[in-house]
Amino acid sequence: MNKSYLFFDIECANCFDGVGKMCSFGYVIVDEEFNILDEDDVVMNPETEFDWYLFDPKKGCMLAYSKDYFRMQHNFESFHGGIKKLMEAPERKIMGFSSSNDVGFLVSACERYNLPSINYACYDICSVVEQANGGAHKKLDEWCVFYGADISGLRKHKSSDDAKMTMLLTKAFCEKNGFGIEELLEKNKAIKLSVEKYIEQREINRHNKEIMKKISDLYGKKARALLSHKLSGNYAFGYKIKGDYDEALKIAQLVFKHGGIFMKSIKNNGTVILPDNAENSLREDLKKRNLKYITVSELLELVRLE
Repeated sequence: MNKSYLFFDIECANCFDGVGKMCSFGYVIVDEEFNILDEDDVVMNPETEFDWYLFDPKKGCMLAYSKDYFRMQHNFESFHGGIKKLMEAPERKIMGFSSSNDVGFLVSACERYNLPSINYACYDICSVVEQANGGAHKKLDEWCVFYGADISGLRKHKSSDDAKMTMLLTKAFCEKNGFGIEELLEKNKAIKLSVEKYIEQREINRHNKEIMKKISDLYGKKARALLSHKLSGNYAFGYKIKGDYDEALKIAQLVFKHGGIFMKSIKNNGTVILPDNAENSLREDLKKRNLKYITVSELLELVRLE
C-alpha cells in the first residue's frame, strides 16, 4: 500500500472543565507529492452548549456553520468508526498544527461516548516551524503567509480549511528547505505524540495539579499541632516547580508542621527556599532585598528527626 499523509483539525463547541466537545473534524489526505487524495469536513452535533465567543465576529474565532446547522447533524458516535479507520489506516502518517490539543479532543470524545480509543501518533508542524525560527510564535495562517503558502479562499476555524492550511504550510516548509515530507518527519521524530503518550502525560498533569492545589491550600495557614518550632516565620519557594511536585509538597508540609507559614511569594520579611544548585547571583539578590534563604537540603537537615 502506498504511503499517505493525513492533515487534520478539530473545532469544539466548548472546552469547559478542560474537556473539548467536538463539533467538526476536518481532514485532507495527500501523497508524497502533496497531491490531494481525499478531503472532508465532518460536522457533528456536540450535544452541549457553544461557548459564546465562537459566534462573536469581534473575537476572530467564528465557527464556519450556524448553531442550528451543528445541531442538525449526528453526534460523534455516528462518525467514530469512519474517523478511526482514517486515522489508523496502514502506511498513513498524521500531522496537525498545535496537534496536542487535537489529540486530546479525540481522546476526550472517545471517553465521553464510551467508545474504543483511536490509536495513532501525530506530528506537529507548529513545533517544527517554531524551532526553525528560533522559537517564534505565530498563528497557522500567519505561518502560511510567512512561508508564502497560498491560502486564499480558505477560512480560519473551518476544520477542513485549517487542515488544508496545515498541509500547505508543511508543503511550503519542505520546499523552502529542499526536502520531502518523509525526510521532514524523519528529522522530527522527537515531536511525534501518540495517544498513549498523551494519556500518560495527562495523568501526570492531573496529579501535579492536585499537588499544587494541596500546596496552595497551605498558603498563609499556621498548624495548630506542631512537631517543632524549627521553621518559625514565613517561607516561600524561590524557584518554579517543574520536576518533582511530590517533593515540593513534602517541603511545604514540613514548613507547616514545624512552625512556619508557607506563602505563595515573599516580598520583604521571610525565608526563600532555594534549590541546592541555586546560582550565587540569586543568593546575592536575596541578600540585597534583606531576605533570608535556605536550600532544600539545609531545610531537610534542619527538621530531620533522629
